[in-house]
Amino acid sequence: MKPFGIALLADWYCGWMGGANILAGIVNCLLKAAPAQEARLYVLMDAANLPEAIREQVVDFLPIPTDALSAEGPLRCFVDAAPALPNLLFYRDLPATLEALRVDVIGPSGQDLGAAFPRPWFAYIPDFQHQYLPHYFSQAERMARDREFRAKVENAAGVFVNSATVASDIARFFPGAARTKRVLRLPAVLPDVTAGLVDRRADTLARYGQSRPYLLSCSQRWMHKQHEFVLTGFAEHLRTYPDSPLELLFTGEREDHRDPSYGHAVEQHVDTLGLRGRVRHLGMVPREEQLQLIAGAHALVQASLFEGGPGASGAFEAALLGTPILASDIEPNRELPYGRTLWFDAQNSWTLARAIQSLGAPEVQASREPPFAAEDIAFLQVASGLSTIAALRAVID
Repeated sequence: MKPFGIALLADWYCGWMGGANILAGIVNCLLKAAPAQEARLYVLMDAANLPEAIREQVVDFLPIPTDALSAEGPLRCFVDAAPALPNLLFYRDLPATLEALRVDVIGPSGQDLGAAFPRPWFAYIPDFQHQYLPHYFSQAERMARDREFRAKVENAAGVFVNSATVASDIARFFPGAARTKRVLRLPAVLPDVTAGLVDRRADTLARYGQSRPYLLSCSQRWMHKQHEFVLTGFAEHLRTYPDSPLELLFTGEREDHRDPSYGHAVEQHVDTLGLRGRVRHLGMVPREEQLQLIAGAHALVQASLFEGGPGASGAFEAALLGTPILASDIEPNRELPYGRTLWFDAQNSWTLARAIQSLGAPEVQASREPPFAAEDIAFLQVASGLSTIAALRAVID
C-alpha cells in the first residue's frame, strides 16, 4: 500500500461551534484509521490566526502542540474534542507547506480552493439552510452561499456531506455539476467520550449547583435552534404537570450574529412564561463538563428547524452516553443512527411537551449506564476513518 499524506484545513471549521465539532469528529476517526492505511494526517491553520509575536516566528510553517495552544471559542472546542491530535501546523504559504509535508490530498475543505489548486481536494458543504429558511438570510447572503457552493461542487474532486438530505439537495440545486462529481456521505463521525466520564458527573453537577433533574439543550442561541419553542414546550409540560421536578438548562453562545436582539427576546420569553426559577443558561462550558451535563440529564432536547446532518447540538454524545434524545422531526435528525430518540413536530410545542411526558418520571441517573463501551466507540471510529480514507485515496491511486 502506497503511503500518502492527508491535510485538513481548520480555519473555516473553527469559525463556528458546529464546524469545530465536525472537524474534531473527522480528525478522531482519521487518526484511528491512519496507521492501518499508511496515511499521515496534518491539520493546518493560517498563521494569520496567531498572535503577532508568535506569527513573526513562522517562516514556512510552525507546529504548535495542541496542549500548549492558547485558544478559546470554537478553536478551543476543536482542540478539546480531538485529544489525540498532537499539534496544529500554522502556515504562511499553503501550497509550499503542502509540498514540504508531501501532502497528496486535501480535506473535506469548507473553503473553495479553486479548480487550479496544485493538489486534489474535496469540498464539504454543510447544508442548504438559506434555501429552506430564506428569511434568516439577506438576498446578498443567499446569492453568496449559492455561488460558493456551486464553485465547491465544480472545482473539487468530490464533495462530502453529512446527510442523505444534503446529498439530495446538491443534485436538486446544482444538477449539472453534481452529475460529474462524486457526492460522498461522511460516515458517522463519532465524538470521543472519555472513559470514566459518567463517574465524575456528580462533581460537575455539584459545581453548577444542580441538584434537581433537568432537561438539557446544548444549542447556540441561533434563531433556527428554536430556544423560544423549547421554553414554550417546557412551560406547557409544567402546566400539565405542575409538580414536575424538572428544570431546563441551556449551554452555548448567547447571541445570533444575524439578529443580535434574539438573545434578549429569549430572556423576555423566559419571564413571560414565568420560568425564571426553572431555567438556567450556563453559557459556554468546557467540553468535559458539557459531556458530564449530558450524561446527567433526564433528556437532551434538540429542537432545530434545520440541520445539515444528524447528531447536532450534542445528540451523538447523548446517544453514546445513554441519555434519551428529544428531537425535532426534520429529515437529517431522522438519520441519527444511535440512541433512544423521541420525535416531536418542530412546529408544534405541544408535541414537545408530550415527548417530555412520555419519558416518565425522572429516573435515578446513577443507575443508567452508557450503551457503548469505549472499545465499541473506537471500533466505529476506525470504520468511519477507513471509509473516508478510501474515498480520499481513490483520487491518487
